[in-house]
Amino acid sequence: MRSCLILLGVAALANGQMLLPVGSRQEREMANYFEEDLTAGQKTFRKLVCTIRPYPARLSFNFQFWTGFDIVVPALQFANGGRDQPMVIAVKVAPRGASKAKSYLYMRARLPRRIPAQFWETKGVEITLGGGFVVGPGKYDVSLLMADSLGRSCSKTWSVEAKKLDLPTQFAPDVVAESGQESWKGIVGGKGKLSVYMHAAPLMRRRIMSKLSPWDRNLLLSSLTNLLDIGGFGQARVTVFDFDGRRVLFESENFGASDYDRLVDLLRDLSFGTVSIKTLQGANEGEFLERLMRKEIEQEEASNAVVFLGPSWRWGDKLSPLLREQRAQLASTYYVALTPWVIDTTDLLEKFVKAGPRGRVLPVFQPQDLAKAIREIRDKRSVIQ
Repeated sequence: MRSCLILLGVAALANGQMLLPVGSRQEREMANYFEEDLTAGQKTFRKLVCTIRPYPARLSFNFQFWTGFDIVVPALQFANGGRDQPMVIAVKVAPRGASKAKSYLYMRARLPRRIPAQFWETKGVEITLGGGFVVGPGKYDVSLLMADSLGRSCSKTWSVEAKKLDLPTQFAPDVVAESGQESWKGIVGGKGKLSVYMHAAPLMRRRIMSKLSPWDRNLLLSSLTNLLDIGGFGQARVTVFDFDGRRVLFESENFGASDYDRLVDLLRDLSFGTVSIKTLQGANEGEFLERLMRKEIEQEEASNAVVFLGPSWRWGDKLSPLLREQRAQLASTYYVALTPWVIDTTDLLEKFVKAGPRGRVLPVFQPQDLAKAIREIRDKRSVIQ
């Protein structure tokens, strides 16, 4: 069980995903495990049934090549224990380029807790975990192993390529780094106040959705921080909501670094599960938006701009007279619409933004579009004194 102890021992260091420091004891132990003990270690582990689905390298909205993985595990394996402690995930990334300097990443993945007991005893129920990291242009070989507290494991190896583009990416070839979601320093400089309403939903509609994928979280978080970093505002009021569940998930009147850390944790652990009968019988989508806008309008200090941020694949309700009235009371209002490449819908947020003065829908298909959208928001803020 030596290999298992190495994995679980390093876990004490990692709250989220971390890149093990070069030359550290933990990196040396992890390297020794992958280079020498992987085959022997697998024999000491009991098998954990899982499906590991790699993501291709994609250019994220902060001009980084992001790649990652989903790990799908049947819940039934944890009916008799092992679900109270986090899963541990170790990743080795080996560039094929000139440097050939291997990198090792580590993370813990918590299993859901606030769910009915029968969840763990029902066949066909699956749990999706995942993570990701960023790379420079190049080709890489990736090895992953996940283990639970009972000494069971599953593993996979694959290759990924980040093709060099005629764009100013943030990392040199063969570089491996953490995903960038782990920290944010807060708003620096700027003037005026911005209200951001972020819709926590996947970029593409899914038939069954229990959690946001690592890629979904990356897009939402990188879009938000880019907006706050280069939008030119000095303060931000941030609200995160779920249209399907008719619920506010997160609120901050003055969004800062500690709030960002809370939001990262929330999106990682967020479970959509099922929508209750009570929710379906309650307020509809439009009435939920009315409540959000009522609170926005009643602020003691009005915001200089309002930005909706999120995927735009939904069909939307018709605008109520109250929503039209509320829209007329807002300052410049924008919808940064993270748009799939095939879309023929007009959602409620688009209708709302277009229903009043100084309203602009800014579709975002790729990173360049996000940069252009933020520049437009920043450059047209003549209302700020």
